[in-house]
Amino acid sequence: MALGGSGSLGTHLPVEMGRIDAPIAMWESTGAATQLPFWNTNLDGDQWLYVVHGQVRVEFKQTEGPEHFGHYIARSGDLFKMPKEVAHRTFSADGKRRIGLELLPINPFWDLIGTHEVVSDRSGRAGSLRFELTEDSVQVSSPAGTVDCPRAMFLAAARTLLQFELHLGHNELDGGVVVHDLGTDVRVAVAGHSEVMPGTELLGVFKGLVEQ
Repeated sequence: MALGGSGSLGTHLPVEMGRIDAPIAMWESTGAATQLPFWNTNLDGDQWLYVVHGQVRVEFKQTEGPEHFGHYIARSGDLFKMPKEVAHRTFSADGKRRIGLELLPINPFWDLIGTHEVVSDRSGRAGSLRFELTEDSVQVSSPAGTVDCPRAMFLAAARTLLQFELHLGHNELDGGVVVHDLGTDVRVAVAGHSEVMPGTELLGVFKGLVEQ
């Protein structure tokens, strides 16, 4: 299987290779030499990952909760399941990138991708939230206070979410920011505060942050 041959394929920016009748999408993906930039919960069904080359550790936990459920270690040739409605996060098991084939249920919101223009917004404001870049972090302020998110990991998460226009189910970023896709709207939560806003509003701010 000649996967991962493109040197331009970014880490955690999967490319759809095709679909089968389940309905299931097949993604070619490359994992970073570090980790997935957020905890992801697939809300549409079980997801499978076939490791074409490399090694990966997958941790599982309660969605928006502290309970840890355990982990897998998978190597070249292994196929494993990431269950529906359980938060997972992948880490390189050997400090190198990996090549994978992902099989996952088709998200009904993917049909919305490209139907709304995403306009860069450098104001940093989305709803009642404010996002501000510092040298080492992205500060997210809400009516309940301010949280600091590691800059590099936050921007990596923003790039992945921009590619799919937020339509990746439920995601928890380092620092405690939750991005929960609802279709045309998105729920964004930080400690002590949660609100729903148009997805394009958050996407515009993410695009503005990435461009900086």
